[in-house]
Amino acid sequence: MRVEELKKGLIVSCQATSEEPMRDSAIIGRFALAAEMGGAVGVRINGIADILAVRQLVKIPVIGLIKHTYPGHWSYITPTLRDVESVYATGAEIVAVDATMLPKPEGKETRQLLQDIKKEFPGILLMGDISTLEEGVIAAEEGCDLISTTLSGYTQYTRNHEDSKIIELQEPDIELVAQLSRKVDAPIIAEGRFWDDTLAIKAFCAGAHNVVIGAGITRPQIITQKVVMNIQPYL
Repeated sequence: MRVEELKKGLIVSCQATSEEPMRDSAIIGRFALAAEMGGAVGVRINGIADILAVRQLVKIPVIGLIKHTYPGHWSYITPTLRDVESVYATGAEIVAVDATMLPKPEGKETRQLLQDIKKEFPGILLMGDISTLEEGVIAAEEGCDLISTTLSGYTQYTRNHEDSKIIELQEPDIELVAQLSRKVDAPIIAEGRFWDDTLAIKAFCAGAHNVVIGAGITRPQIITQKVVMNIQPYL
């Protein structure tokens, strides 16, 4: 696949952590199929078993990643060369990696990791997950084919510590999307707390090539929590 083949539009993140009721690869596969049937142009999938399950069911591009934590390191989205290799081997069309400034396992800085990935896997399509404008510029300089705002609001230095709502219900960083679209030639992917079509349209107007919606579509317990929180004043 070439990066130009990724159509503009909605990407659906189909993920569930170990404690969530939808934590089953077969369920994730069905979420992805439902997203494709609904018109999504791609899906974002975490974990080898889930990626393989999804690839059996959908024809749209799969953005694959592994959330892998290493002692002493915050970076957790496909943060090592071996993690990249595992995702690449599934046949996922795009591999997402942590491209924040935070140090990576194996003693590597971000620039070195991205350079090593491009050297070892020459044909890879790489999505750099970033949290600031500077990180996005660096990721593009080091060969990331797509730049995603996935981690804005999640790194310690971008987190909104004054907002009492759970992080998934806080406002997305549309301004970062706009800044990146002005500074970076690579397609910009708006991700991180984009709940619905209203926020997605704002991101597209800011210059996004794609918008990723996750919790607003595939995490029913958070959707329920959002509704319950909003109706409380009227009960």
